Amino acid sequence: MKARVLRFARAGGGTAVIAMAARVSGQFAMVAVTLVATRHLGPAVFGVFAIAGALVMLARTMLYTGPFEYLLKLPHDADQPRGAGACLAATMLVALGWTLLLLALGLAAPFVFKGGGVAAVILALAPSVLLGALAAFAESLMLRSGAVRLYYAITVLAEVGAGLAAIALLLAGWGLWALVLQIYARTVLMALALGALGPPLVLALPQRAAVTEVLRWSVSRFGSVLVTFLANYSGDLVLGVVLSPAASGLYRAANRMVTALADMFVQPAGMLALTTLAAERVRGDSEGNPGAWPRLAGLFAVLGWPTMALLALFAHRVVPLALGPAWAAAAPVVAVFCVARMAALLTAVATAELIVTDRQGRVLAIQSAAAAATAGLTVFAAPYGALGAACAATLVALLAAAAMVLAALQQQDRPALAEAARLVALPLVGAFGAALAADRLFGGSAPLLALALPLACAAAGWLLAAWPVIPSLRRAAALLSAPPKPA
Repeated sequence: MKARVLRFARAGGGTAVIAMAARVSGQFAMVAVTLVATRHLGPAVFGVFAIAGALVMLARTMLYTGPFEYLLKLPHDADQPRGAGACLAATMLVALGWTLLLLALGLAAPFVFKGGGVAAVILALAPSVLLGALAAFAESLMLRSGAVRLYYAITVLAEVGAGLAAIALLLAGWGLWALVLQIYARTVLMALALGALGPPLVLALPQRAAVTEVLRWSVSRFGSVLVTFLANYSGDLVLGVVLSPAASGLYRAANRMVTALADMFVQPAGMLALTTLAAERVRGDSEGNPGAWPRLAGLFAVLGWPTMALLALFAHRVVPLALGPAWAAAAPVVAVFCVARMAALLTAVATAELIVTDRQGRVLAIQSAAAAATAGLTVFAAPYGALGAACAATLVALLAAAAMVLAALQQQDRPALAEAARLVALPLVGAFGAALAADRLFGGSAPLLALALPLACAAAGWLLAAWPVIPSLRRAAALLSAPPKPA
């Protein structure tokens, strides 16, 4: 057993484990803040932040695509200082444009959303986008240098530090403004740490044509982010417009709870897939390693999918314990969102493959259709509240994931996809089956015991089922072990 674990770590599994451990720490901080917030803020007040935060999240996500990805895949024989300068200039232009747009949205908010308070939060958060641009550029530089482990260490420190600050302010009675200050704290910590510990920054004044080229390449990626945002956050906005911030608060609390857990797998899967596949393309190895992206998807899904399945199974017990009795209505919403986030893992890795192989136009086409479908279905489902909106979003997420996988899949990837499916199926069935059987036996116990015993059985079932597929796990982890060529 020890020898297998050591071989897995040497094959690159250590990087995957560190990435997921970093997300565990960061998402633990996010969950802790949410748990404290739900006990100090009602659904209506939390919904105000959910609506404003969704719009600001769109702007900040724009900083992690386009120029961010362009720098990652910039050829090593290109003019590095001018290329980096062009990416920084493009990132700052994007940030400035979104800051001005958020200010305009803040002024219009009282005429759009039910209730009050949304405008003040949007206006307060808008300047954070400019700070976020510096942090995003520094993150791209560090990932390009291959310092993935240092990047995740810095991310952990920033997220945990900002989370502790938010909790302290919530306990001190700052209300939703504690959540606003958390965003600023994380951004400043990330920018300072990445700037101090990142690779030496060598920039040259870029030519206007170079900046234009970066922005031109990024257009489809910006479109993808926009439509992904509509797919992920249209429920918050539509519920805020049609019903009330309280409905948005219930929807967002459930979504945040699931996302906090799912992103321990989805975020590293997408980021490491993008970094690994881009490095292979720069080295010219992409044609010699078919099936890389399905194996990477399987590597993260072998842990992520059983975790999501267990949360869906026990949502009716977890939600009242975690968020409080007043939020019990969020339990079925949590269960539905678990299915959506399982699909999101496939979407993240398939998207990385399409981006690296310059097929980002297909990403935009699929995501545009998904966004339109989500927005349309959410409008019809909004009268059924948060659960109706969640069902609409999940249905579209499943269809979009299937379309993205088909778009990324090539003939040489099919054997690897079948191997990844077998890799994931055994641990998923083992963990879920053991948990379901234990729930039938111990479901009548005390609340904590009725949750702890089935989860322990699920862990045992997962370990037993995962043992036969360790060789496949090792082959998948080996993809993360090749260091990038020095810039």
